This record gives sequence, C-alpha cells and structure tokens, in this order.
Amino acid sequence: MAGFREATGDLRIENVTKEFGDFTAVDDLTLSVPRGSFFALLGPSGCGKTTTLRMVAGLEQPTRGRILIGDTDLTGSRPYERPVNTVFQSYALFPHLTVRDNVAFGPKRRGQKDATRMADEALELVQ
Repeated sequence: MAGFREATGDLRIENVTKEFGDFTAVDDLTLSVPRGSFFALLGPSGCGKTTTLRMVAGLEQPTRGRILIGDTDLTGSRPYERPVNTVFQSYALFPHLTVRDNVAFGPKRRGQKDATRMADEALELVQ
C-alpha cells in the first residue's frame, strides 16, 4: 500500500453504499471534492454524514463503491495511509488550540505555507 499518503487530486466518492445489517446508512453516494478544499456535510440526524466521513477517513469500509484521491483507490487502505483530515463538529483535534488553529492543523502538518489563510477563509464560510 505504498504511495497512498502521496496520493493527490480530487477526493472522489463513487457509488458508495454502507449497510449495517438491514439498515442502509449511506445509499449509492457519488461526490467529488476538489483538491485542497475544505468541505462540510450538512443534513439531519441519521442521514449518513458521520458514516460518510468515517469511510473517507478509513474508519469504516463501504459495503459497495470506491473512495479515491485522484486515480489512487483508497477504499481498502488504513486510516494512517490516507492523506485526509477529519474533524467532527463535537470534537476539537486539540482542545488547547483555538478553533482557527485546529482548522489550520492539517494544512500546516502538510507544510502548506498559507494554512492560516486557508483556515480563515474556511471559517468565514461557516460564521
């Protein structure tokens, strides 16, 4: 599984379904997120937001479908092999950091020089 951490390109979720027994949490989802973007999933409780993010992060595996970054299929890869960051609304990555610093953490960790500006722009969208 070498090379997954270096995967670049758009995040693509292709025809992803996640079932838990008889319950379908995510049903045939297709979504594309441009490289370098911040995005949020909004919707009512129980609509599959958290399950989708857990699949992107590698914490859950889809029942069907694929998760790709660029042309690299990450569907079966482990969480630490994926070049993605996920912060759930009720958790801070680091409770001792400000919201801004938490949002900028991922880009800073990847060495992006404009991480603080990116965080400011993302936070402006949700204020």
